[in-house]
Amino acid sequence: MNRFSDWLVRARWRRIALLAAIAVLVLIGIATLGREIDAHSHALETWIAQLGPWGMLVLVVSLVVATSLLVPESVFGFAAGALYGMAWGFALLLVANLLAAALQYTLARRWLRPRIQRASATRPLFAAIQHAVIDDEVRLQLLLRLAPMNPAAISYLLGAAGVRFVPFLLACVALTPHLLLELYVGQMGVRLARMAVDGEHTTGLDDALLVGGLLAGAMAVIVISRLAYVAVLKTTEKMSATQADDARF
Repeated sequence: MNRFSDWLVRARWRRIALLAAIAVLVLIGIATLGREIDAHSHALETWIAQLGPWGMLVLVVSLVVATSLLVPESVFGFAAGALYGMAWGFALLLVANLLAAALQYTLARRWLRPRIQRASATRPLFAAIQHAVIDDEVRLQLLLRLAPMNPAAISYLLGAAGVRFVPFLLACVALTPHLLLELYVGQMGVRLARMAVDGEHTTGLDDALLVGGLLAGAMAVIVISRLAYVAVLKTTEKMSATQADDARF
């Protein structure tokens, strides 16, 4: 279980580091390329607007294909927030992530299962998740979605484990906290870029609400992810201990 614990720690910090790095790059870009970002964002919004509903379809299809190749979905979350705002952006992201999860589940269940199972057999950490999720299907799937792990990797792993499709898909709704934070960062990035270009003045209260909202959202996601991580760790360790006891008898 030490290897599994180490993997969860690395996975958690990799995702946090990725989000932090992207956020830093966004801030640097706003500070140094504010006018160019504003011009390109206007051009992109104009192009998306001209596409109409097809623009939303492009975003959804791009997310489904890219995340199935293990590209981080955070990139699309930021883009959805910048282009469509919180309400429409969340609807698009949720639909896209559910479609992506369904595709990854199907691929793992029907075509990639032997390869995933062979890989799991040589990696006790993957096998621990697969064994534990069969015994604690719904709860552990929810925790895995809340934890800071690549959603596509989890979908492939769960599909190969043979979990039922309906609980699998419903558990994906637990991605909501992460999606909302990504949308907010994307929306805030565009707003800050336009403020930098237009010289728009904001009051101290406006700035405090803007930054405070981001910090509050980030802290909430970190706390939720941490609690989910601990719960996943405890569940898998308990299942592994039970299996070891059964094997002795």
